Amino acid sequence: METPYFAVRADKLRLPDGEVKDPYYVLERPDAVIIFPLTEEGEVVLVRQYRPPIDRIELGLPAGLVEEDEDPEKAGRRELLEETGYSGGEWELLGSLASSPSLKDNWAHLYLARDVARDTPPQPDEYERLEVILVPVAELLPRVFAGEIVSSSGVAAMLLALNELQG
Repeated sequence: METPYFAVRADKLRLPDGEVKDPYYVLERPDAVIIFPLTEEGEVVLVRQYRPPIDRIELGLPAGLVEEDEDPEKAGRRELLEETGYSGGEWELLGSLASSPSLKDNWAHLYLARDVARDTPPQPDEYERLEVILVPVAELLPRVFAGEIVSSSGVAAMLLALNELQG
């Protein structure tokens, strides 16, 4: 099965002990970018949007897919501008994580973008309904612990960015 967002591949998996699992299904996905955008005033630019697979409104970091042959930072800058209208700043790669390596083959590239500023109105994709929220850095972890921010990759990006900002 193939869609614009993923394909399902069936592999014949040979385990280290010689056992074979056939089929072993893998979701093939494009890489993703997750941005921790920090304004000069010390606020993080977040987006609130409905997430159909978990049937709830999620508050999280701007994120999106990397297009084929696109540089991840360029994809991050594009996604940040489209989703929030914010741009610019100094960008730093925090690292790349596998969000679900037992199921998916893609990587999430995590960026800290310092001193971003509002540039234009957001221009989300046709079916995205986003609300841009500015949150002081000190309020992020309480929102995670309250269950308001639930994306595992987004929480990882927040923790790495907060660690970098303290260092």
